[in-house]
Amino acid sequence: MIKQFYLLTLLLFFVSITSSIVFAQNGLILSDKKNPVSDLQKQVDVLHYDLKFDLNTDDKILSGDATITAVNSLSKYLDIASNQDIILEPESTSSAGKLELNLYDNMEILSLTVNNQIADYSRKKNRILIKPNEQLVDTFTIEIKYKGTPQRSGFDGFVFGNVNGQSLVYNISEPIYASTWFPCDDDPADKALLDVEITNDSQFVSVSNGLLVSETKNGNKKTYHYKTVYPISTYLVAVYSAPYKTFNDVYISLDGKDTMQVNYYTMPEHFEDAKIDFADHVDYLQTLSKIFGEYPFIKEKYGVAEFLWNFGAMENQTITGIGYAFVSGNDFFRDTYVHELAHHWWGNSVGPKTWNDIWLNEGFATYSEALYAEAKHGKDALISKMQSKFSDYFRGTLYAPKDLFGETVYDKGAWVLHMLRYEIGDSAFFKSLHEYYDLYKYSNASVEDFKNVCENVSSMNLNKFFDQWVYTGTENIFCSYTLSFKDQNKKGCEINIYQNQRTYEEFHFPLDIKIDFVDSSSTIEKVYVDKRETKFNFKYDLEIAAIQFDPDSKLLGTFEKSYSR
Repeated sequence: MIKQFYLLTLLLFFVSITSSIVFAQNGLILSDKKNPVSDLQKQVDVLHYDLKFDLNTDDKILSGDATITAVNSLSKYLDIASNQDIILEPESTSSAGKLELNLYDNMEILSLTVNNQIADYSRKKNRILIKPNEQLVDTFTIEIKYKGTPQRSGFDGFVFGNVNGQSLVYNISEPIYASTWFPCDDDPADKALLDVEITNDSQFVSVSNGLLVSETKNGNKKTYHYKTVYPISTYLVAVYSAPYKTFNDVYISLDGKDTMQVNYYTMPEHFEDAKIDFADHVDYLQTLSKIFGEYPFIKEKYGVAEFLWNFGAMENQTITGIGYAFVSGNDFFRDTYVHELAHHWWGNSVGPKTWNDIWLNEGFATYSEALYAEAKHGKDALISKMQSKFSDYFRGTLYAPKDLFGETVYDKGAWVLHMLRYEIGDSAFFKSLHEYYDLYKYSNASVEDFKNVCENVSSMNLNKFFDQWVYTGTENIFCSYTLSFKDQNKKGCEINIYQNQRTYEEFHFPLDIKIDFVDSSSTIEKVYVDKRETKFNFKYDLEIAAIQFDPDSKLLGTFEKSYSR
């Protein structure tokens, strides 16, 4: 997801849903009280969603039929806990035999069956507690028929919208609002395959994730059936339905073996403008595939659809939503398109294990904007892009952030990747990205998983780096320095660097110092700062004219000259 800076005040309400640090062992979430995923939910491992939606746009009623195929994974968690002397939350054991799913309680349940047998259930807010009539030891199916007007939640939730007298149905479910409109295990780590059937009046084009399997007309209604061949997290499930006009491009995979449709869905009044704004998506696909590896959903599609959330865009898997106000024909939002496409590697294919790990989504997609600029226009474009994301006022930590969608996660997140690249070197950095992607694609990863890959590839201990930039530190590097010359000819100098951060005692970081000489030549001294106060001495054959710290903007830091110490 990408948002513009004027959105920041709107996002403050997300503080109430963010998570504290997750205590985990072998991937088992134990006692994070703020995490919306309960231990009881963890016994439901969803394999497949078969979702049928009938849209009544006049009355804003969604009628749904959800068939969920899952396996009972409670025994696995109990075995892990027993073998490692882990104490689970009481609900994990006292509710044995029960199932828990998410669905907001304003949606009326018409029927609920487990393995085709009517089952008892109770509801509380966004949770359904289900009591099957038999012990579930293997794969089972839950079918829930329901209807209602979805509750607007989060950024938007599920919306029966209208623009210029035209209906436009869409959703933004991130982070935990898929359950406002369909029953699910609303946990980003529980990925599943998906079939979606959308029925609306026949004048509307309906769009969802994956491949279009069929279009079926029945009187004045039309049903579109979409199917995924790759697993998907619930927050990325999409429904769009509007009087769209469409056009297409074709993307050919880097190895030349696959041809994929790139589909665009625009409101009629924006059709010509969209042809201008969307024109470079094949180039975006080619460039990011060269950087990260082939587009993850090459057997399905990529697409962009207009919707009515006008603060940015949303990376719904294989079908990004772009705000109506962003389609202008002026080609103003290239970074937005690159950002959302990059999420298909970072967030969609490699998903977060918990929302504490959202840096792996948003920081990575934001840095992808800079990597795209570098790939197309070189080093100066990379520097310019990173400087545009610099701030002295990032707040909080990257891990378990207070604001899931604030500047810290996006822009500081991009800077931390930029500094990691400097810390371990270009070769190790890009090899780490590739190995991380290959290891966790179509599944989920944590910050610690990413750290481990980087350490294995670089053969470096990155505990300090991740502590100061991800887990604990909340400040930028802030240094003052003094410069003194050893002789009147200014051919030797002593540089003293003093760290002045208020809350984080001591950063460790590589630093480039550019030495300019009077004959207009220069040299770069590469040093490593690992103390609160550090001294460096240099001697040259030429007279020194000036010095510059971090000339290529590799550090989230400030260096100010001090004339006394």
